[in-house]
Amino acid sequence: MPNDFVTLNALCGELNAALAGARIDKIYMPEDDEITIAVRAGGTNRSLVVSCNAQNPRIHFTDRKKQNPVNAPSFCMLLRKFLSGATIESCRMLGEDRIFCIDVLSRNEMRDTLRLMLVAEMTGRYSNILLVDSATMRVKDVLKQASFDTATKRCLLPGAQYSLPPQSKIKLSDAQGILDHIRAYVGGSLSAHLLSFIGGMAPSTVNEAIRRAGLTDRPPALSEDSAQRLAAEIQEAADIRNSPDYAPCASVKNGVCDDFFAMPYPSSGLEFRRFDTLSEAVDACVGERDAAERKRKHVKHLVKACRGLIAKNQKKLEKCLARKQDAESAEKNRIFGELLTSSLHSIKRGDKVARVPDYYLDGCPIVEIPLDVTLSPQQNAAQYYKKYAKQKRTAKLVDDQIAECRDMLEYLQSVQTFIDGCESAEDIADIERELEDAGAIRVGKPQKGARKPKPTSPALYDIDGFTVAAGRNNIQNEKLTFKTANGGDIWLHAKNSHGSHVIVFAEGKTVPNEVIAKAAAIAAYRSEAAGSDKAQVDYTARKNVKHHPCGKPGMVLYTVYNSIAVKPDAMSDHELKHN
Repeated sequence: MPNDFVTLNALCGELNAALAGARIDKIYMPEDDEITIAVRAGGTNRSLVVSCNAQNPRIHFTDRKKQNPVNAPSFCMLLRKFLSGATIESCRMLGEDRIFCIDVLSRNEMRDTLRLMLVAEMTGRYSNILLVDSATMRVKDVLKQASFDTATKRCLLPGAQYSLPPQSKIKLSDAQGILDHIRAYVGGSLSAHLLSFIGGMAPSTVNEAIRRAGLTDRPPALSEDSAQRLAAEIQEAADIRNSPDYAPCASVKNGVCDDFFAMPYPSSGLEFRRFDTLSEAVDACVGERDAAERKRKHVKHLVKACRGLIAKNQKKLEKCLARKQDAESAEKNRIFGELLTSSLHSIKRGDKVARVPDYYLDGCPIVEIPLDVTLSPQQNAAQYYKKYAKQKRTAKLVDDQIAECRDMLEYLQSVQTFIDGCESAEDIADIERELEDAGAIRVGKPQKGARKPKPTSPALYDIDGFTVAAGRNNIQNEKLTFKTANGGDIWLHAKNSHGSHVIVFAEGKTVPNEVIAKAAAIAAYRSEAAGSDKAQVDYTARKNVKHHPCGKPGMVLYTVYNSIAVKPDAMSDHELKHN
């Protein structure tokens, strides 16, 4: 991805045209390294995303909505204090590096004018967001604080003097310096030579400049004309937005937008999709990928806790099965005890083995029974009877423990399915409570004064006039099936798969087969069978569904049912989004 000065400078010019004179209405911080600024520009409300995520730093407009935390972080509160109601004067790049600056005109509590800079340093793993006083160049606050950043050689703390990261390479504005270094090429990789001294250009941008200059990556030598052409192409790339070649686009892999470009790069050999603006291209590329990465990050502790508890129960189950196998030898100990009792007269104290006839077998063959030399023959017989009684008791207890382990594993596998389907912070909070009840994690007490997350509701759909509800987790499944639904409502669940309970609220009417089929598609989509072409879904009247004896939430038994084969479908057109 050419996340370099060339591309960001073009994006900056585009955003400057859209944001100059805009008013900042609200500021949110949905992620710990990302802010969203709601602005009013040109009579239109827009959302600007500024992210300093180490793997994916970016700035662009978006229509995507994210769940905001219940309590705003302190950095977000400071931005709201200084920037709410402020006016954006301009957007510009600092130091010909990947540093984006939004100049803001604001006022303090005394209505005095303040000029501030919202600085987004999009420099890979050192990316950061800062609020700087334009008059003093002092940092008011910084998202990722560091008393001294060894990489950038700067202090990143509130009150510190703001300075740009040191730049050891030639800036793109130094046309003569670039030409002189191009003339110094003596062979080898031309792209590597350019990247060694030019700052602000990604490898893909350098390769494209070489191609546009009519050169290869390993020319034997560069003539003066070739050097001049290459320098001119680099200069044009630095101001690509004002070039006739400016054409915002995104590379496409497997039908999905992958990387964004200020213009197509034929040298990359990629397929490109055009966009009206570079901001749209950025949003198309990073939106779904960022959502997937964020989700993995947010549920990582849940996945780890759930897997840990599954491993613990699997180990316990293995031990229980081994104990059961051992207990199955109980009958052998009873027989040994009886054979010893019937032959006490032929056994002497101190014998290591008793050789006695086994009258349980045809022909009464002689069997050898190990003895404890410290015990009398009668005591050895009693010892075998004691082992028999203990193993019989163990067998019953182990059977109960095996059933308990298997029920717990079944339940935890259903929790795993719902972790994969988490859609919001509230969904995560619900599953945290589930795992806390299961003993997998400990959720600390909320801070004093902190607002509690709102309880979540099942996903609701309107299908041909019937309301359909689908549980998002086991707690919702339990409540939906046994507290919300009536006996005559239709209950659906993917066959032999973990997933949502789906209810079609009949309200005394006969539910058409078409409605049942669509509800079954939802049940299949919200289950482990979501990725299959066809899935079997069971459905029955709610009155036929009973609690599972194990008592785990969401686990049920049902015997009277029908099945239908459907293609999993989110039925998003029928979903009631406002719920």
